[in-house]
Amino acid sequence: MSFEQILGQESALAILRTALRKDRMAHAYLFLGPDGVGKRLAALTLAKAMNCKSPPNEGDCCEGCPSCVKINSSNHADVILLDPEEDVIKIHQVRELQKRLHYRPLEGGRRVCIIDSADRMNEAASNALLKTLEEPPDQTHLILITSIPHRLLPTILSRCQWVKFKPLSSSQIIQILEREHSMDGEKARFCASLSGGSAGAALSLSNRVDFQKRLDYLQAFSELPRKTMEEIFDSCEQIAREEEEVKDLLELWKLWIRDLMVFKVRGDGLINHDLRGKVAEESSKHSFDRLDSLFDLISNVQKSIALNANRQLALETLMLGMKKISTQNRT
Repeated sequence: MSFEQILGQESALAILRTALRKDRMAHAYLFLGPDGVGKRLAALTLAKAMNCKSPPNEGDCCEGCPSCVKINSSNHADVILLDPEEDVIKIHQVRELQKRLHYRPLEGGRRVCIIDSADRMNEAASNALLKTLEEPPDQTHLILITSIPHRLLPTILSRCQWVKFKPLSSSQIIQILEREHSMDGEKARFCASLSGGSAGAALSLSNRVDFQKRLDYLQAFSELPRKTMEEIFDSCEQIAREEEEVKDLLELWKLWIRDLMVFKVRGDGLINHDLRGKVAEESSKHSFDRLDSLFDLISNVQKSIALNANRQLALETLMLGMKKISTQNRT
């Protein structure tokens, strides 16, 4: 993928392309920004642009030369990708990297070392990497990728040129999901709305929550006022077994309430766009005050669960509270 195909990061890419054109590449970069917005993709594209044999434009890559093909297949001798082992980047990984840096680039171009999730380096690994940053080998460029820069040593941060990546817009995420992952438009739109500006989060959600499960969750919302306490307790016990399922349920319910409120105001702008008829039907059953109360109740339970409250008890409290609110006299 060339720089032109990376969406939503024009400012960050302009910095890199200008450095390429002027041959002023820094020895070390820090790519920082939210997860899933293209930092790793940009790092690999930069590695290709630095080694491309037939660039179509100055400061870009062709995707078809032997160098680009090797990088795309993770088979280029001079492009080193370091990922955490068991959620940690350990000192032996950095030591192995340093051994490889003793030699000149093997394929005659520039060596690029990409350290993804650099904030997960343990203390020993961080101190070892610092020595390389202080005296980087010729024709070698390090790219540290992080969404949590404050977890890195200040001395590491000070030796890198920072390139900031920003959250993506919903339209950009939809385009990525449709183009790169052949996702149906309605599903792409829905996942993008839940993504928080991260294409990676949207894709993860699409793999975790299918449209049928979404419909089941929303049906549970509609049926909650009619459920007995025994049925509520059984549902809570089943849902609470999976942490991600609890998170998805609560977030989907909040989005559903948001759609009901939006529909009351203007009738469009829905996240659950494909369920417009159901939204119209359900919104007529609730007042603004009731929807606001339900939204606040869910938000408070989300905060409790984030602080390690018992998931099942939190869900039981939530659903009983929602049932009470939903069966009060309508206003």
